[in-house]
Amino acid sequence: MGSKKFMLRNGLGELIRDQLQHANRFVDPFCGSGSVVYFVAQNFDKQIIACDLQEYAVVLANAVISRTQKTDTELLKKDWLDIAEKKIQKSKLFLKATNLDKLYSKNIRKWVKESRKLCETKSIIGPVWNAYGGHYFSPKQSLTFDYLIKTLPQDKELRNLCLASVIGAASKCAASPGHTAQPFQPTKTAKKFIKDAWEIDVIKSCESILEEIAKNYAKTKGIALVSSAQQITSTLMKGDLVIVDPPYSGVQYSRFYHVLETIARGKCGSVSGVGRYPAWAERPQSEFSNISTSIKALEDLMSGLIKKEVTVIFTFPKGKCSNGLSGEKVREIAEKWFNIDGESRTHEHPICGKFSTMGGNNKTKIKGDRVKAARIMSEEIILLLKPKTNVDITRVDTTKIYECR
Repeated sequence: MGSKKFMLRNGLGELIRDQLQHANRFVDPFCGSGSVVYFVAQNFDKQIIACDLQEYAVVLANAVISRTQKTDTELLKKDWLDIAEKKIQKSKLFLKATNLDKLYSKNIRKWVKESRKLCETKSIIGPVWNAYGGHYFSPKQSLTFDYLIKTLPQDKELRNLCLASVIGAASKCAASPGHTAQPFQPTKTAKKFIKDAWEIDVIKSCESILEEIAKNYAKTKGIALVSSAQQITSTLMKGDLVIVDPPYSGVQYSRFYHVLETIARGKCGSVSGVGRYPAWAERPQSEFSNISTSIKALEDLMSGLIKKEVTVIFTFPKGKCSNGLSGEKVREIAEKWFNIDGESRTHEHPICGKFSTMGGNNKTKIKGDRVKAARIMSEEIILLLKPKTNVDITRVDTTKIYECR
């Protein structure tokens, strides 16, 4: 769906600004890439509580909301990036990876084949080399990511800031269409994209992103943690402003971001398939991304929110989504316990690849591994929910199982 950065400039930011005047804290139970919490942290003197099922999202959020002053990146470059680069250049694997680049960078199919073979060599440096080398990243890039992770600062705040820049660099360098679900294969039409991605300098990319994140910080120190929305709801207090932006896809989001999750965790078990997927048990599962449980998950979340008597800003696609939910269903459930003031926003968004709509769209045209540019109209509802005063919250039923139709 539409970017939250776009929505912040198109009504959402104004609504948050208006409602935060009356709120004690700001809570984001589905913080994702962190766009909304970044906006609140930099503009409002309110504590932020954020969470997500995926650790990479929590790292990105904490990179800004847990800091209350600008960080000097020159020291980090010296004490982290420079040290990592020196260690990389002394590595025997790095020498082999560099030789591969020189030998095969003009023969992409051979470059990929030999890179995958090289990255089968066991490495104890970090998880990226064996899991993703020769697939999402070149061997040299993979080794660089592993050393960047291995040499992260010990200080918790600085470590998180640096790790966020590594995650950002990995997202930029990944040789995959849009999200990181499956890497490009060396076909006639996709070879160019592999070459373009594999030639990105990881250290320079990481340095650039580090400088961008480091200059942003929160007016009031906040916290992000790995948790489900339902769990974080139990910690809410009357006077909180909560933004709810749940998954809209019937496919688990962890399928699309496992590369970033591996980097955030600094470890990965065995991987398999073209997509280099970790075991299912290692990928967080959301009830919102299961068509048989999504409605009950929404009911449970709403009933938990009304019990805490909080104000809610709810954003969701207006039409029916692949997880069985829709803007209409959201409104129907919310109206049981909340007074609603809302509107919809229509805008265009690009389809970046096979998984850009998280499995929820069939209009993207793909030939081989080439993605034909497409734009579709999308409409997102933004609902402002205020607790009804005549609801007996002690009798809210959270046990009923709702059948998805």
